[in-house]
Amino acid sequence: MRKLLAILVLFLFVLIPVFAEDPGTSGTAVSETPDRPSVALVLSGGGAKGIAHISIIEALERYGIPIDKVYGTSMGALIGGLYAAGLSPGEMKEIVLGNDLTQLFTVFDSAGYTEVLEAFDYNSNNVLSLSLGQGIGGVNGFIDDYLVLNFFNKYIGNVPDNLNFDTDLVVPFECNAADMLTGEEVIFSEGSLITAMRSSMSLPLIFEPVILEDGSVYMDGGIVSNYIVHRAVEEGYDIIIVVTLNAYGKNKYTAENYQSLSGTAGSTLQTVLNNVSKGEVEQADYWFSPDLSGFNTLSFGDAEGILARGDKEVEEQQAKLQEIATLFSEEQKQYKDPDRVGEYHTKFPERSVKEHLSTRDQRHEDLLGRTRISLGLYGSGGYCFYFQPDEEGMRPDKERVLFPVLSLRSFIKDIGGSPLSFDIRLKLALSRTTDFSVMSLLRLTPDKGERLYGLARLRTEVGSRTFYTDKSGIASINTIENLAGLDLGFLLTNEKDHNLKLFFTADNVWDESNAEFAGAGDNYAFVPSASVEFVWYPDYRNGFFSKTGGRFDLLAKVGYNTKTAYGPQNTKWFYNLGAAGEFNIMLADRVSLWFDSTAYAARGHNALRSSFEIYGGWDGMPGYSVLSRYGEFVNAGVGLQVALKPGFISRFFSVLGRVGIRSDVFYGWYNNKQFESMVPFSGLKTVDFGISVGYGVSTPVGDLLFGVGFNNQMQLALYVEMT
Repeated sequence: MRKLLAILVLFLFVLIPVFAEDPGTSGTAVSETPDRPSVALVLSGGGAKGIAHISIIEALERYGIPIDKVYGTSMGALIGGLYAAGLSPGEMKEIVLGNDLTQLFTVFDSAGYTEVLEAFDYNSNNVLSLSLGQGIGGVNGFIDDYLVLNFFNKYIGNVPDNLNFDTDLVVPFECNAADMLTGEEVIFSEGSLITAMRSSMSLPLIFEPVILEDGSVYMDGGIVSNYIVHRAVEEGYDIIIVVTLNAYGKNKYTAENYQSLSGTAGSTLQTVLNNVSKGEVEQADYWFSPDLSGFNTLSFGDAEGILARGDKEVEEQQAKLQEIATLFSEEQKQYKDPDRVGEYHTKFPERSVKEHLSTRDQRHEDLLGRTRISLGLYGSGGYCFYFQPDEEGMRPDKERVLFPVLSLRSFIKDIGGSPLSFDIRLKLALSRTTDFSVMSLLRLTPDKGERLYGLARLRTEVGSRTFYTDKSGIASINTIENLAGLDLGFLLTNEKDHNLKLFFTADNVWDESNAEFAGAGDNYAFVPSASVEFVWYPDYRNGFFSKTGGRFDLLAKVGYNTKTAYGPQNTKWFYNLGAAGEFNIMLADRVSLWFDSTAYAARGHNALRSSFEIYGGWDGMPGYSVLSRYGEFVNAGVGLQVALKPGFISRFFSVLGRVGIRSDVFYGWYNNKQFESMVPFSGLKTVDFGISVGYGVSTPVGDLLFGVGFNNQMQLALYVEMT
């Protein structure tokens, strides 16, 4: 029996070490050298000011102070995550100094959404988007994060997507975020390092929240705790070092701090953060607090200055660093060259990673999926000059002015819980042209994927003054054009890259002057027609500054005018045909090339035609006004877009150049011209060649373009466009 007990005891002594938890993989504070103190480094949030963390990490390595685990919040999670992945302080310095960090953190997402439910409609409701029942705004954050994610992929993309942050990284790591569904703090210690870092730095209202496939919603860790010292305490680290960026323990406010709105807001926020974090910081054994006065959350353009402040803190805190270093013997110290090639390059094998697209490039708003009210403003105009060979020199066409268009839209989804929705639109141009429509959509298939709707739309158009123009000037006719119509048909769309509409129309047309119905006896005509519209827009981004994707528009309308005989064949038949295409490619980081063309031909009553071109005819090439109606035109061109040198302000500006050709035929009351043939494009004879250069700015509520255009007809245009 004794022999059996002895064997059992011996067996237990052998098995216990085998099945015991590995201290190096438990996430607890056990160092590789068990007899030395364990060290935790806690990095706080602070936006651009977090760049100063690098200086402190560099100093700890230089003094041989080991770092057993890093805890990060927000920007502290970004710097801490890069370090934990194996990048050296020197490499991190190269990254922040060699990249346009301003661009990374100021990529505005559009407050408007791209409406791609109508062929030849390129204008978004850019001023306001109010989603009833969901809140204000068509986006959930001002700043798009696709460049940040591609930045992570570039520098730590080899790190696997599913790992244990304690065992699989070069330095154990944790970061926090706020779970916006529960309001509680969530700690990331496994899974995707990039997702964890991105979640921790998602500042509310500024950055888009991180929404995972399981429905979880995460935002900035600073919401719940700007210093996760409590995690280091819970895991039992012997020495806890905190780096704070809010001048904790140093700031001395004066009355001057509260003499402006921004000063009051900044000082108040800093006071709140300091007081909220007071209990956390007091649990630390040592803390560093660089003086970052004069810098703010978005001071990414001065990374060098922030690093200098971090280096100054290191210089002023040499005694503290030496004190910490004395807690370790020379054998226990871990001296590292801050300028070394980091362990990341040897630990993680290369792998391919998918490039992230911008939210605007990859996401089309679900226009039929939510009740909303929206407002848009767009237009174009300017001055056009004609070169004359005599002493008069240049003659301005002073009639050419800005033509603003205001668009108001309300979409009401699923009336009374039924699959019936209403789309109500009002468009005002110069208070001279008013379009109003009410479209009902009856969903015939499930509300996802490819959707089929029954369509019924009532339309009214009233023009109190119609503009007609040719190369020699503008004429305006004081008349009233009226149209009331009913559309019945179908809409097929997935609201991602295509939609198709087939419908029949019954239009009622009349006008006050009866110019085109002269001798007809009255002003009224009944006009039935059939139409098809198709739009294909893969990865399309609305506005002047498209860089990716493309778009193809097609429309065809055939009808019968019961009142007016038309053309040499004295036919009452009419048609509208249109096709347009755009294709964008990126040549370099800030350079893109685009090709586009449009062809349109119409035969019939003026009120049944459309105007598709903007002022200057085409992004600044001298031509016709936005309200002119055309019989037919064809244009084609190529353009080059160059974003300006990166900077917080300048990155929103671009220079656009276009070279193109155009041939067009105007038709209307002004020159009383009729086409000799019903064959489309048979009236095209002359060809204009033009070139334009524009200077544009992209804002959260739309794009503006200013520039100059010149053509072979000796015309010069100074123009402005807005969308």
